Amino acid sequence: MSVVDLRLALPRSAVLQVLGYPLGYAPSPGVERLLDPLIEEARGLVRARGAWRSLPVERAPEIGLEPLPADELVIGLVTVGAALEEAAADRLARGEATAALVLEACGSAAVEEAADRLGVTIVRACDTINLVCYEGDLYGEPAPAPHIGCRVSPGYARWPITRQSELFARLPHAALGVRLTESFLMLPRKSISFAMWLGAEAQPAAALSGCPRCELEPCGFRRAPRRTS
Repeated sequence: MSVVDLRLALPRSAVLQVLGYPLGYAPSPGVERLLDPLIEEARGLVRARGAWRSLPVERAPEIGLEPLPADELVIGLVTVGAALEEAAADRLARGEATAALVLEACGSAAVEEAADRLGVTIVRACDTINLVCYEGDLYGEPAPAPHIGCRVSPGYARWPITRQSELFARLPHAALGVRLTESFLMLPRKSISFAMWLGAEAQPAAALSGCPRCELEPCGFRRAPRRTS
């Protein structure tokens, strides 16, 4: 288990999606004027890093999850650091609310991309799984599409946020510069902790293939049709 640096693209489309502009929809003139310079600023401020470790599937209850019929359980933690959210707070303090909002969106897009990239790193490192690639890419590079479970985080569905402490006890959070608050939230805020199931029986990954294929039925943000049988 080691800390790895993660190279991010922070695409414009991802930032717009966080801001609430779906693909094909133009942002408001005020956002459009600020968008590109602020994305470029954000790219210079993010320091994306992550760490992960593999656990035997039968140890899932130790972190508050029920064991699934998979080959491996992987836990991970990523962050993009505090500089970007500090810049957003500074803009807000100066009364530049729109700029602060865009920088916050950049941070959210960046940390999601960091988690996706660490997911790809994890899958490529797990040589016990027969990986295949599909025609497509993830942020401009070929992405594996094996049997991978949804990337889920404490606080999702039935996984209590209080189980953050078990993840942090097993991951080098101090080396990443991430700490937990008394309410089990992370600082810096633009950080994600997660678990992934890997193996022949695992369900398709939300992190690599998107919400429409996610099997996390209780999720309140679910966009895939719910099964009726």
